[in-house]
Amino acid sequence: MLKSVLKARAKSFLSISLKKRTFLSNDYKCNENWNSAISSPLLNKINLNDFYNKLDQTHSSKGIISAIDVDIFANAVTEPVHLEELKDLLHKLRLSAETGSMLESTSHATVRHSIKFDYVDELIQMLKDPLNYGLFLDDYSANILLNELLVKKNYTQAADIAALIMLQEEYNNDILCSLCQYSSYMFIKNYVEPEPAVMEENNKKVEEIKIRVKFLRNPYFDDHFDIKDRLKLAGKTLAWISEKTSNTLNNNLQLIGWLIYKKYDQLLATSEELCTNTKFRIYNEVIDLLNKELHKVEPEKKEVLEKCISLLAKIEIIPTKPSLQASLTDNIENAINKTQEKDVAAQKELFILWEKTRQLKLEEQSHRLDRVKRVQIIEEKQRQLQEEEQKLWFFENEEKIDLQIEDKEKLVDKTQTKKKVLTAIDENYIPPEILPKRR
Repeated sequence: MLKSVLKARAKSFLSISLKKRTFLSNDYKCNENWNSAISSPLLNKINLNDFYNKLDQTHSSKGIISAIDVDIFANAVTEPVHLEELKDLLHKLRLSAETGSMLESTSHATVRHSIKFDYVDELIQMLKDPLNYGLFLDDYSANILLNELLVKKNYTQAADIAALIMLQEEYNNDILCSLCQYSSYMFIKNYVEPEPAVMEENNKKVEEIKIRVKFLRNPYFDDHFDIKDRLKLAGKTLAWISEKTSNTLNNNLQLIGWLIYKKYDQLLATSEELCTNTKFRIYNEVIDLLNKELHKVEPEKKEVLEKCISLLAKIEIIPTKPSLQASLTDNIENAINKTQEKDVAAQKELFILWEKTRQLKLEEQSHRLDRVKRVQIIEEKQRQLQEEEQKLWFFENEEKIDLQIEDKEKLVDKTQTKKKVLTAIDENYIPPEILPKRR
C-alpha cells in the first residue's frame, strides 16, 4: 500500500516538474544582477506618478520629450499600472526628434518588466509596431521572452517573436536561433487552419464614398516586411535561420521552411542538392508534411512537389526516435551548454555599462538645461538694462525716440483706419422703409 502511494506521489511530482520545465536556467536570466541594476539610488528616489505627470505636461506644452527621461522611467517601473504610462511615453518619444537617442536599456527594461507583470500581449503588439513604439529585441531579452512563451506553450506568439528576429536578420546568437527554430516548427506542427468567414447577405444599398486622390501608387510587395500570414512567416523563419549551418537537422528544417513558405522552386533546388549529400538523413515528419501539402496545392504546383517527394524518397529515413521535436530540444540544450556562460557574462557587463551611460546622459542633459536657463537669464537682464538705459537717457535721445515713433506710425496700415471709419458710419445707418405697391 505504502509503495503504491509513493509511486503515485512520484508520478504527480514528475508531471508537475515536466510542466514547469524551462529551457533557460535562472542563472541565464541574471535576475540578481538585474534587480541590483534597477535598485540604484538614481532610480529609487523617483516618484513615478509625479515623474510621468511632469513629462506629460512638458510634452503637451512644449512638444519636447527626452530619451534619457523615458529610459529612467522604463527602468524604474515597480507596478503594472506604470506599464500603460510607459507605453504612452514610448509612443510620444517615437514621434519626436529624440527617437534616435533612445537607449538600448529602454527596450530591455520594457521586456523584463512586461514579463514580470504579465503584460506580454501588449508588449508583443508594441514589438510588432516599431514605427509607433521603436522597441527592438536584443539577443538576451529575446531569449528570455521566447523561453517564457514556450514554457506556457504559447507557440503562436513565440512564432511571432521568431519572425521578428528573422526580419531583423541577426542570427549571431546560437541559443536565439535554436529557440526560433523550435518556436516556428511547433507553430507549424500545431497549426489549425481558421474556418472561412461566413459572409452575411446584406440587401441594404451601401452608399459609395468617392475620394479624390492626386495619384495612385503601384502595388508593391517586398516579400519580407509586407508578409502578414503567420504561417508563411514561420516557414520563412525556418528556412532563413536554418541556412546558417549545414547539418542534418538544419537541412530538414530548411525543407519544411521552403515548403510552408511556398517557395517550391527553392524547395526543389534544396532537395536536389541534398540528394547528392551521402551523410544526409531525412525525418519522417518532413515526408508527412510534403504529402499533406501535396493534397492542398494548386494543380500547376503539384508536379514540382511530386518531383521533390520522389527525390527525397531515395534518402534514408531517420528512425522514429528521436523525433524532429526531440532533436530540436536537444539542439537548444546544446546551444545553451555552449554559450550560456558567455551570454551571462555579457549581460552582467551590459547592466554596468547601461547604468554608467544613464548617469552620463543625465548629467549631460542637466548641463544642457542649465546652459539654456543661463542664456535666458542673460537675455532677460539685457532687456531690462536696455529699458533702464532708455529711461536714464530719455531727454538726451528724445529726438531719436520721436523719429522711431513716427516711423512706427507710418507702418500702420491705412486701410485698417478706413475700415474703422466705415464701420462707425454703418452703425448709424437707417435702412429705407419699403411700402407696398399701389394697384
